[in-house]
Amino acid sequence: MPKRIVLLLLISFSVVMIAACTMSKPAVAPNFRPLQALNTQAESPAGPRTITVVGEGRVSLEPDMVTLNVGAEASASTVSEAKTEVEAHFVAIVVELEQLGFAEKDIQTLHYGIHCIRDRGPVMPEGFTPELAEEFHVTNMVRVTIRYVEKAGEVLDAVVRAGANQLHGVTYSVLDRSTWQSQARALAVADAKSRAQELAELADVELGEVISVSEVVGGMPVSILADERSIGGGGVVPGELEFSTWIEVTFAVQ
Repeated sequence: MPKRIVLLLLISFSVVMIAACTMSKPAVAPNFRPLQALNTQAESPAGPRTITVVGEGRVSLEPDMVTLNVGAEASASTVSEAKTEVEAHFVAIVVELEQLGFAEKDIQTLHYGIHCIRDRGPVMPEGFTPELAEEFHVTNMVRVTIRYVEKAGEVLDAVVRAGANQLHGVTYSVLDRSTWQSQARALAVADAKSRAQELAELADVELGEVISVSEVVGGMPVSILADERSIGGGGVVPGELEFSTWIEVTFAVQ
């Protein structure tokens, strides 16, 4: 066989062997991680440092409105008798209020009730207790809105003379709630800023901008009794009303 042919056969065999070895080896994964994986494994930045406080605002005002819950109650052996007596007192009360200048919107029925009380005698030898008598009670109550506080005592005396024998509460308030609410909120925000500044100084940090503000709902007026000079007719004392509100403020810390 000529040498040239033998040489060509050897070269072809070598190429086939190299290709077979290359195909038999497993593929090697690249030595790198995707960019997305690197980002997800990175630590998340810490949240902003904050100071949260609750400021309180209090406002004292003189009441300019009062409500009286007054009415009449009667008792009798029959419902009709008790009802007739109560209605007579009730009509007299309403007429007296109208003569004092009250409008219909300021006189509102608050409660009307009928109940029976049965009086039982002692237990008899036979083992039963006889019912000796029964009594019926009828009550009619109205809420009267007085828009001039200085007349509260006069109104109370007048309805008592007209036949009122029930009084279930005297409540003072103010007509315009928006005024005291705005004043109390302003004081509460100022108080919150003062508290936050004090905490920042104690923590040796600098107070930053406001992040959030929210009002704590639930402020109610509280009556403060006045001295004897404020007592009007009927022994009614208006005193003062103290209104409170609370504001929660979160500040950033620099």
